Amino acid sequence: MKELVEALVLEHPGVVVLFTDTSCRVADAVEPRLQTLLRERFPLLHSTVVSRTDSPELLAQWGVFAFPTVVSWFDGKETSRFVRTFSMDAVAEALERPYSLRFE
Repeated sequence: MKELVEALVLEHPGVVVLFTDTSCRVADAVEPRLQTLLRERFPLLHSTVVSRTDSPELLAQWGVFAFPTVVSWFDGKETSRFVRTFSMDAVAEALERPYSLRFE
């Protein structure tokens, strides 16, 4: 999983990752809403979900210690991070400018 996420960040101009834990009910609610947002408003972004059980070293490497955490990268650089309580509107707002600069 670590290699997959690192490859996504390096190879694609825009990436969004949802970091979660299998016991996190909030992340269970966030995941479908995030996927819908990305599909409808930011279709050129690549996305994936990383669970703590799949890759604990990756979470530690990127400083993810609470769930859910949503992180976006544009051109290999982290541009936004949302931890625990956030709205999809806040995520969309953070993605709009870098997305429009990169893809439009």
